[in-house]
Amino acid sequence: MALALQTKKFINSEHIGGYATILLPGFPDKTGAATPEETRIHYLEAGVGEPLLLLHTVGQNLYTWRNAFSALAEHYRVIAIDLLGHGYSGRPEQFDYSIAEQSDALALFMDAKGIESAHIAAFSMGALYALDFIIKRPERVGKTVLLSPGGVTSEMPLSVRMLQSPIFGGIACRLYNRRTAEKLLSECFFDLTNLSDDVVDQYYVTASDPLSRKAIQLSILNFDEQEVERALRTVNTSVLILWGGEDKWHNPESSELYHAIMQNAQFSVIRNAGHLLHEEKALRFVDAILEYIPAPADI
Repeated sequence: MALALQTKKFINSEHIGGYATILLPGFPDKTGAATPEETRIHYLEAGVGEPLLLLHTVGQNLYTWRNAFSALAEHYRVIAIDLLGHGYSGRPEQFDYSIAEQSDALALFMDAKGIESAHIAAFSMGALYALDFIIKRPERVGKTVLLSPGGVTSEMPLSVRMLQSPIFGGIACRLYNRRTAEKLLSECFFDLTNLSDDVVDQYYVTASDPLSRKAIQLSILNFDEQEVERALRTVNTSVLILWGGEDKWHNPESSELYHAIMQNAQFSVIRNAGHLLHEEKALRFVDAILEYIPAPADI
């Protein structure tokens, strides 16, 4: 199938897309009672057909799907969301940004949008949010595509690993600037011609203020994938795992943890692609989705 990269400039903005209001349960006080907190999830939607939710990783926003969004929207009802604490979604006060909480927020988003079930494509740490979701709510998921799933690794820069520390995480947040964003992105591409000033700006602008940095810090500090990994054997949902062959942050060999344990998992490596495989090899990514999740009109 001949596909073309998106030619129109893709910008994630608070004035583009829509907002879904959700009600978080809140934190219990000393009596055990909790005061719910209202917040909003920002999203971009296009296309008709079966719903396909796109989930980015920590520190990103829905801009990461820019090269594939329009092509996917020709076949599915595509909904890319800004995770809570990221992009133009809310920064709720009563939220720890744990895997379970982001998974629950996704369920609340689907409720708000009237989506009973959907296919999911999720990247990196966002893939663990998706896995937690399908472990707890398998009836609400069709097929799942996981791109380079996993958490923080020893191969990641010190500026990322420091965020795991309750002591040094705050320092890493304060030191974060546009140059830091550019350096991190440069490690995620195999082909550096994919990295432009526009790309750096679109990533940095939604992660540059104190509340956003705090959300990123908490997301990494409270990212404990062990509970999800222990439950992988229970996953019956059909899963496709995609990995960049030149991924510096998540070695493709790490896929064995997910591929071997899950009952209905397939695995494929996209060559000449780094961690951001869906950005620099968008056509390969879209083709893989179309082959794995055939849209009724394409069958």
